Amino acid sequence: MKNITKTLVFLSIPVFLLIATFVLVFNVFSFSKPWPMILQYASYVFFLVGMLLGSRFNKSKVFFLCLILAIAQMVLSYEITFTQNLAINYPKLFPILAIILPVNIFIFSLLKERGILTIWGKLRFGIIIIQIILIFWLIQSNASITQSLIDYKLIKIEIADKFYMPQLSIIFFTFIFMFLCVKMYISPTLMNSSLIGVILAIFCGLLLKDQFLALQLFFAMSGLVLVIAVIESSYFMAYLDELTTIPARRALRESMMKLGSKYTIAMIDIDFFKKFNDKYGHDAGDEVLRMVALTLQGVTGGGKAFRYGGEEFTILFVNKSRKDVISHLEDLRETIANQKCHYKKRKKVKGKEKTIVQKLSVTISIGVAEKNDKYKTPEEVLIAADKALYRAKKKGRNCVSK
Repeated sequence: MKNITKTLVFLSIPVFLLIATFVLVFNVFSFSKPWPMILQYASYVFFLVGMLLGSRFNKSKVFFLCLILAIAQMVLSYEITFTQNLAINYPKLFPILAIILPVNIFIFSLLKERGILTIWGKLRFGIIIIQIILIFWLIQSNASITQSLIDYKLIKIEIADKFYMPQLSIIFFTFIFMFLCVKMYISPTLMNSSLIGVILAIFCGLLLKDQFLALQLFFAMSGLVLVIAVIESSYFMAYLDELTTIPARRALRESMMKLGSKYTIAMIDIDFFKKFNDKYGHDAGDEVLRMVALTLQGVTGGGKAFRYGGEEFTILFVNKSRKDVISHLEDLRETIANQKCHYKKRKKVKGKEKTIVQKLSVTISIGVAEKNDKYKTPEEVLIAADKALYRAKKKGRNCVSK
């Protein structure tokens, strides 16, 4: 259920942009004269920005996808303009690019982030150059091979011929779209949702290529989706904790700046976490941190959880007094104490390696403080909550202290 919710949230931006692009395509000619010309070149701006951001934030996947789409759009735009203006039988690049583009999106979606100017980046530049040479060779020297590839029918479906696209292209787009949807469900990330947006936008652009501006606008939409993906990913890197995926200390500091006149802060610490790590290992420790963070996210009473650092967490309760939140914190403490974390470990038993599942549990100590005449700023309340946390530890841990 959590994956479905996360998937829908991440897909909202590509879906919205896709709908907006359709609306724009069918209304663009009603705009005043300069706008259609400006929109015609918008995609190149987005691709350039995507490449710059990709290189700056080490997002090689975005960089190379923007480069490939920019080259493809440039070639397609030139071909459409050239054939329309001169009315000659120029060798068609469209069917070949319609087949190659989804394959490229698929390949580059699978590649890991390995940098742009590294040996891996140079290999990817090489892949792009080889494809350009191959396309040129197919057009110039092997017209019969090219045509047979374009006309190849894997499935006999009459409706597919009405799309004026090679059947192989439609099959590739369909397969890759389904693959990305499954990947998105298994691992809901901004990049996976963006790739779904890109594959749909490129397909729509190629499908409506006879409307010249439609091709430009859908390619522009794909570039904008990739730009947004880099910006959003950078935001999440800055404000979310990578291990637990809950807001990190920077997000806590900004949230504290927005607090009003009534609030309560709770500091949480996992009891004997260092000993736990020494006994079971850091992998088991990471699993426990994730479990605790997930439980803290479900805190009742209107609280919002943050990872403060190490095994420490913070919960902000806006417009709540200390008395209001104590029962919610007690419920949270009991929930964590009763939870079991299943940790798999490889161990040799009688000379054979076996997977042993260990059920691990931890407890937490909580210190809580509210804004009052003594503690007037969020920083002072936070320090007071931290002192209350140490009192909870001195009391024997696994308790809430004021």
